[in-house]
Amino acid sequence: MRFRLLAIAMVCTIVLSFSAAASAQTQTKQPSEAAKPSSPDAATDFSGVWMLDRTRPLTVVERYWMYELNEEEPPMTAWGAAQFKAAKSSFGVHAYPLAETNDSIYHSCTPPGYPRVLLHPFPMQVMQTPGEVILLFEYDSVSHPIYTDGRSHDTTLGPLWMGDSVGHWEGDTLVADTVNFNEKTWLDRVGHPHSGALHLVERIRRPNHFHLTDDITIDDPKAYTKPWTAHLDFLLRPKWTLEELYCEDQGTFDDIENNETKPAK
Repeated sequence: MRFRLLAIAMVCTIVLSFSAAASAQTQTKQPSEAAKPSSPDAATDFSGVWMLDRTRPLTVVERYWMYELNEEEPPMTAWGAAQFKAAKSSFGVHAYPLAETNDSIYHSCTPPGYPRVLLHPFPMQVMQTPGEVILLFEYDSVSHPIYTDGRSHDTTLGPLWMGDSVGHWEGDTLVADTVNFNEKTWLDRVGHPHSGALHLVERIRRPNHFHLTDDITIDDPKAYTKPWTAHLDFLLRPKWTLEELYCEDQGTFDDIENNETKPAK
């Protein structure tokens, strides 16, 4: 009798041990989006296809701010306010039909500019080399290189649509400094202006494997009375590839933007 009880106890102990080990193994294999990259190299590797991480707007006010960099109206100078008043955007509280807007991307096929291109409902791909981080945008197939090889801004360049950007690493954060813009674009899709004095400082980091964040400081003394900030979140889309879209495909642009959604891939 004592032998039988001892045998039963041993079997129960073995079963419980195997169950605990299996449970621990299952928990270990559970993926976690909140987990940080496993190494410093992973933390500074932004490679991949990313999409602006925002929900579909439900109200007119949400639709208005959907295409803003900041929900508070930036402090404009008299020049900036006059430029903003003259802007006839296809988005915002007082949106104009596409036929009446003076948004040049719809009529002159001009590049959207930077940082506005970040707000369009199309993905971007980040590619990296030891001395450069390149943002490739599906929208109009434009690019924005950020040089991290220690060079200074190129003062020989004329005013640019996307600006001249150099950067450096502070731990796992890429600090990008961008200047030398022309005055032909808006900061966002509702018509906030900028001048050639625009100076952007971005702090871009990858807090976890699935997310990329961009904190932007906008400094333009001709258009705004003081610097102001914005924050953008991006979601990794590992199965997406960039499509070939150009201004000549304006109908495609209009259909997607008016529906405010990116086709599923």
